[in-house]
Amino acid sequence: MAATVLDAFGVGMFVPLSFLFFVLTTELTVTQVGFGSSLATLLSLPVAPLAGALVDRWGARTALIVNNLLAAAGYLGYLLVDSLFGLVAAMLVVLSAERLYFAAWPGFVADLAEGAELDRWYAFTTAGTNAAAGLGGAAGGLLLGTGWPGAAVAVVAVNAATSVVAAALLFAPGPRPGRSARPRGRVVRQSAPGWVALLRERRLLGLLAAQSALGFGWLVPTVVLPVYLVKVAGLLAWVPSTALTLNAVLIVLAQSATTARLAAFARTRVVGWAAALMAGAIAALALGGGRPWSVFGAVLLFTAGQILAGPACTAIAATAAPAAARGRFLALVNLAWAVSAVSGPLLVGTLIEHHGMLFWPLLSALVAAGGLGFRALGRRAGRDDEQGAPAAGG
Repeated sequence: MAATVLDAFGVGMFVPLSFLFFVLTTELTVTQVGFGSSLATLLSLPVAPLAGALVDRWGARTALIVNNLLAAAGYLGYLLVDSLFGLVAAMLVVLSAERLYFAAWPGFVADLAEGAELDRWYAFTTAGTNAAAGLGGAAGGLLLGTGWPGAAVAVVAVNAATSVVAAALLFAPGPRPGRSARPRGRVVRQSAPGWVALLRERRLLGLLAAQSALGFGWLVPTVVLPVYLVKVAGLLAWVPSTALTLNAVLIVLAQSATTARLAAFARTRVVGWAAALMAGAIAALALGGGRPWSVFGAVLLFTAGQILAGPACTAIAATAAPAAARGRFLALVNLAWAVSAVSGPLLVGTLIEHHGMLFWPLLSALVAAGGLGFRALGRRAGRDDEQGAPAAGG
């Protein structure tokens, strides 16, 4: 938890500066930085399957250590960027580390906990990382606000340092998941299903499809809300910023307690409820015309859905695949999330301003399809397979 929170603090410091950093410290234009960022993102997508295979081979703990060291190297590489090629190369290192993180972290937690305890730890780490990222963002903003010429470089250096310390915390002696608790780990790894066998599992493919559709809901706070409120509704930029702050604060305050109260319900059912809340948020935005009550009502509905869905989706993904192939499957889940991350901005940019009658129903339908997909998976698998049942002795 300490490693996760510390790393989130460093990332939180840098995220508000991530695009602007290269504009401030290089001679690259805004267009070149945007193109380089998109190119690096696309090039990082094929890394996900490799990352999953490495997690299955090395173990989640080792993969997380490598992830932090690789991220630190990438951030330090940012300080050396002086060309478009250098920007793409440095960003590709950081994004590759990110692919490794998402293939390893859910499985690492799943090695340490099970049943309802697993959901609670996902909720606890989610709340902790959101709080740490918020504090990091505030610290970075204060540092940049001093006007010190070296502030941007200092933010990147601190981010790299937090990654190195996080790797050291994970490397420190202590209980190593998957060894004493799972003495048959080596035998399981030898009989691990390959990529072809994994991709033939209909239930796993159904989960990937449901996650890809539901992922479009996460565009609401980061892409849809700012663009709609400022460009379409004509509101001032502080309105979406305030709404996003409200979203983050509510997650920090309510995530752990809410997840604990949902332990008795099937995870797939919880995700279905979350999808309904997110669809309600989209409807509030579509019908509210940018009025304050509709904006903050939508934020409350979406945040409630996000709080319900986050730990449940992660726990479902972490427990769905065979233990020996968990890294590879979580890498596929990461690619499922990437579907909305890559196509979402294009969807929003193309439709939201002039084709709202098509955009809002389409976005709502995608989220609803994701929720229904999870519910169908739960009915097929049976309640016991998707339930956040209490862990042994818990």
